[in-house]
Amino acid sequence: MAKHSNFSTALLLFLTVLMLHAKMTPSFADEADDSASHRYQWLEREFWVTIDGKPSEGHWDFTGDEIQLTHTRGGSGSLLSPPLPPNFELEWKWKIKAGTNSGLKYRVQKADGRWLGLEYQIIDENLTTFGKSSTGAIYDLVSPHADKKALPPGDWNHSKVISSGNHVSHFLNGVLIAECVTDGVAWEEKLAKSKFWEIPNFASAKEKHRIMLTDHGGTASFKDFVFTTIDPMDRQVVPSSGPHLANGIKTSWVTQNSAVVWSRTTKNNAMNAGGANFLEIPEPRVLSKQNNEPDQGYAKQQMPPEHNLDQMLGACPGIQGEIRLSYFPDKQNKAIITTNWVTTDAEQDFTHQWKLTGLLPNRRYAVVIETRPCNTTTVSSVLRGHFRTAPKSTEATPTTFCLTTCHDFIRRDDGMNGHKIYPSMTKLNPDFTIHAGDIEYYDKPFPWALSKELMRFKWNRIFSLSNNRNFYSNRTAYFLKDDHDTLKNDCWPGQTYGSVTFEEGKRIFNEEQFPSIDQRYQTIQWGRDLQVWFLEGRDYRSPNNMPDGPDKTILGTEQKRWLFKTLEESESRFKLIISPTPIVGPDRKNKRDNHANNQFAHEGEEIRFRLSQHPGIIIFCGDRHWQYASKDQDTNLWEFGCGPGSEKHQLGWKEGELHPLHQFLRVAGGFLSGQLSYGSEGSSVPTLTLRHHKVTGEVVSEFNFREE
Repeated sequence: MAKHSNFSTALLLFLTVLMLHAKMTPSFADEADDSASHRYQWLEREFWVTIDGKPSEGHWDFTGDEIQLTHTRGGSGSLLSPPLPPNFELEWKWKIKAGTNSGLKYRVQKADGRWLGLEYQIIDENLTTFGKSSTGAIYDLVSPHADKKALPPGDWNHSKVISSGNHVSHFLNGVLIAECVTDGVAWEEKLAKSKFWEIPNFASAKEKHRIMLTDHGGTASFKDFVFTTIDPMDRQVVPSSGPHLANGIKTSWVTQNSAVVWSRTTKNNAMNAGGANFLEIPEPRVLSKQNNEPDQGYAKQQMPPEHNLDQMLGACPGIQGEIRLSYFPDKQNKAIITTNWVTTDAEQDFTHQWKLTGLLPNRRYAVVIETRPCNTTTVSSVLRGHFRTAPKSTEATPTTFCLTTCHDFIRRDDGMNGHKIYPSMTKLNPDFTIHAGDIEYYDKPFPWALSKELMRFKWNRIFSLSNNRNFYSNRTAYFLKDDHDTLKNDCWPGQTYGSVTFEEGKRIFNEEQFPSIDQRYQTIQWGRDLQVWFLEGRDYRSPNNMPDGPDKTILGTEQKRWLFKTLEESESRFKLIISPTPIVGPDRKNKRDNHANNQFAHEGEEIRFRLSQHPGIIIFCGDRHWQYASKDQDTNLWEFGCGPGSEKHQLGWKEGELHPLHQFLRVAGGFLSGQLSYGSEGSSVPTLTLRHHKVTGEVVSEFNFREE
């Protein structure tokens, strides 16, 4: 008898726990006769949690057969369901009072610290409104049909959402009013111009997504929930035939109110990652022009027989198409500006750029590039990116920036992804980045770029590497050029390389492959305390073999006059001079093309002296294949070299061979970061912290500067 009593007690306890569990935890069976159970559980307070984790009491009432939002908390009181299956049909009834803004979100996930998902909009409105924020809309993405029939505030409406694979649809009072496929170019176009433009994989069907009842103001009631799981039925999406945007976006010469945005129409959506390798030809002098085809001849001699450039490893050929740009301040997609369609052409290597004006300072801007075949109306490719404008010169603004140099395809260190530094720099979220030159090497093999065709091939290849392309598509960047990406090592005006003149190489960089500006040397202020000078180190220089003296120059008379004048006018605490080549050094004894060399000693001394007359100046240079910090013994000027952007590109100095100027030396790949900060709250005196990093991001040096 005692054994039976214990068994009965245990059984009763088990059944009690089971019933409590059933009440607290929703079940989602497919059978129709479970609908009442579904409805009952959705109306239980324990089924829901608020998005901020606070109690729902006092804001939501659960009155037995309905849920009522009675006191708004302006969004923070929205309710979240437990994780649910991603493919379902959900029906419910709702009514609102005048002035209410509510909705039901589904496929809700946490992204960027927020709970986001597709929304069935519910809002008090003019009943003839059919915009993307009207009742029944797939909020901010798809407008409802004009034949929708919404009942006025105070009346119960019946709604249904079907979420099935890559297809969703909205019904209102028995009528299909909005639908879309959450995949393909058409979806990307909608998403890119919405408030969700930067959310990865937004609204894709995944396990553990949730339902949300939104609290955006007013009073709303919900009841008669019926949730049924279904099998996904993906809609077919026809792949785009192009043009594509495999080279991404570059945004440069950004000020408080302007920017230049660049892109290129491409034949394919990615580089040819399985192409043939170029032949090993040890010296460019063995190449010669072929009959009546100087450009193609240089290429043919470096490829396997019967191959063309499109078949080579990394090829990213361009194609003619139409292209346009849309842009808007973050969180203000209704202020979107869209340009007219323009046609790209082979003369400019199928590139195009837009000069934007009238921008707001210290704002992040979304950028949307679209392409389509000529003489059609169907968009074939959509690419999203962003950049940040500079803060006002009167604002004390914390700022982070990065500096890199010395890249090429053959010495990348992350396989077909590109360079390791880019994911590492992305983690720092820099406000702007500087590539200080030698972005590619024309005068290195595989192939030797002795023609415009091969120069363009190298640009298109390195910027179709995913790490490199994705980083610059989502960053304000300033691009300087040096010798290897103008023509050849230590070059100057008047020289040639293969069939390319210096002027042609200069034009390809300055006007075609990068955002262009009329005057290449610029100064841009990033807030009250940080001003940056970008020097042009190739276009105005004298020949390296010219005797040194007052007439021998790297910067040219006009650029030097501008530099000294703008420094005199500057009131910034920190004045950063960005040079493609060293000004302080030290440099290798065999080099002859920069201000740390004897060949330009006269101008080097002049510039170091003039710079030293201004407080807060720090020099940054590219070109060198080792990381260093130096301090000039005569002028006390600091210079920082960021080192090469790859683990496979360090050379030219021996580790441990410290020169008297060296305050830090590391012969390895990496990058440099700078952080302007203001310390304790209310502090008006900034500190500039400079750090050398490994390619994987680890800090290997730190220098702090503070100008009182």
